[in-house]
Amino acid sequence: MTEDTPQFDLEAMQAGMTAVDALPRSRDQLLPALQALHDELHWLPREAISYAASHIRVPLSEVYATATAYSELRLEPPVPGQWHVCTGVACDLAGAGELIDAAPDRVARADCQFLCALAPVVADEHEQLYGRVTADEFRERVNQ
Repeated sequence: MTEDTPQFDLEAMQAGMTAVDALPRSRDQLLPALQALHDELHWLPREAISYAASHIRVPLSEVYATATAYSELRLEPPVPGQWHVCTGVACDLAGAGELIDAAPDRVARADCQFLCALAPVVADEHEQLYGRVTADEFRERVNQ
């Protein structure tokens, strides 16, 4: 690992690997393997993706393709205190832009969270989702 490589919790990685080891070595277990690792680490470092590929016995490129296809899976470590605002069509139409403007220094844009009936949707740093959030409510939550 270089100095530029983000660090991850070794105990969490071990717990994720244990969860993956309990899964069958079958192609249809790729997404559950990635989810198990993500649940423990809160993101998917290179080492976790390599471990999933090795266990499931699929090419690394397929694992990356799967990991990048789901907005719920992060390939970057979470930033403490950062909120994510869904910028899918429904959320955008329901006021996601206003939420981003309400706390621009603490917000990142997120791909569609597939909770369109609850638009606009935001997620806190612990990945807790909140729906039908107004700009005032969002500002209050972010400042807590």
